[in-house]
Amino acid sequence: MPDSQKESAFLFECAGEDLVGILHTTERAASVGVLIVTGGPQYRVGSHRQFVLLARDLAGRGVPVMRFDYRGMGDSSGVPQSFDRVDDDLQAAIDAMFARVSSLEKVVIWGLCDAASAAMIYGWRDDRVGGLVLANPWARTEAGEAKALIKHYYLRRLFSA
Repeated sequence: MPDSQKESAFLFECAGEDLVGILHTTERAASVGVLIVTGGPQYRVGSHRQFVLLARDLAGRGVPVMRFDYRGMGDSSGVPQSFDRVDDDLQAAIDAMFARVSSLEKVVIWGLCDAASAAMIYGWRDDRVGGLVLANPWARTEAGEAKALIKHYYLRRLFSA
């Protein structure tokens, strides 16, 4: 890690729970930062080590980055939430990032899988979100699954010999 780059872990509050954030900063002031949001119950080892490496690389290029764990995921307290119920988590994370990086004007949310879907649901409502990077957005609801079953399974069976 370059000398000009710093990583710091901290706690911030969301709906009465403690969320764990890790902020990657540099000496250079930046107006745009990146919030990395992982999908589902992921952790910082194995294949998801890529987010640590991505954050360090971006910070090494002068872009402040924050990673965090939703309520009930990783090291954060609380009950796990589904992707369509994490607006409060995203808002709290962005609030925490803006409070710690005074030069920020906008944040880009980088989301994977259902976190990409969560970013789409949340991002358009927050003027501080200047962009989205969406990797494999995913959304599954009971209503959508039922509709797909009717269209692609039962309809075919109805007309089969």
